Amino acid sequence: MQETFKLEGMTCQGCADTIQNGLNEQSFIDKAIVSLEENSLVINAKQNLDINSLNSIVAGLGNYKVRPFKSNLIAQIINYFTSKKPIVIALLIVILSSLAMQISAEEFLLKNFFMSYMGIFFILFSFLKLLNVSGFSMTFKKYDLISKIIPGFAITYPFIELGLGIIFLAKIESVLIYVNLLTLLFMISQSIGISKSLINSEQIQCACMGSAVDLPLSSLTIIENLIMISMSAYMISILV
Repeated sequence: MQETFKLEGMTCQGCADTIQNGLNEQSFIDKAIVSLEENSLVINAKQNLDINSLNSIVAGLGNYKVRPFKSNLIAQIINYFTSKKPIVIALLIVILSSLAMQISAEEFLLKNFFMSYMGIFFILFSFLKLLNVSGFSMTFKKYDLISKIIPGFAITYPFIELGLGIIFLAKIESVLIYVNLLTLLFMISQSIGISKSLINSEQIQCACMGSAVDLPLSSLTIIENLIMISMSAYMISILV
């Protein structure tokens, strides 16, 4: 029989692997699958499962808790974004800061909002990458297509991001078309690489927030890149 449960207390893929391996060692369990992204536990067992017994097992592996699975859409949405809290907070900061920069303007212009958003986005995320450039590059080149082709690109990318962010915020009109083309190229390269990794169920840390934040690749990372792709495509269309 198969049952699905919610898992609390996981903070990284290592936690998920520890729980999965620990449960698979139990004689009454045929197969246990733990998903960090979904905070879920799926068990195929030879007998009816007692949640107290499961909690006794996982408690011996760490500060984890098994709870009954409730198929509630709102709860699932909240749980999804809660598990991606670092990137959600970062994107909210980018959005709010970009909107704040438009308050003093005589009128709201989409072009100016997009430049503010992309500038703050690149500067914030480049800061997180620059905290440990070598650690970032090792993860980034696992999925970014350009990094796999051009040696050393992963090491220089945080500095390129910083430069792009400064140009967007400075609104240097003469080079805006070029920085938007670069943004489009970089985001497409990353999105394709991330999509391939997710399709192949590869457990890779998201490099977008550097190596200091342990966050696995997810669909939210693709959404983040698609927003940048849409903005840069719009900017190119009005600049050409």
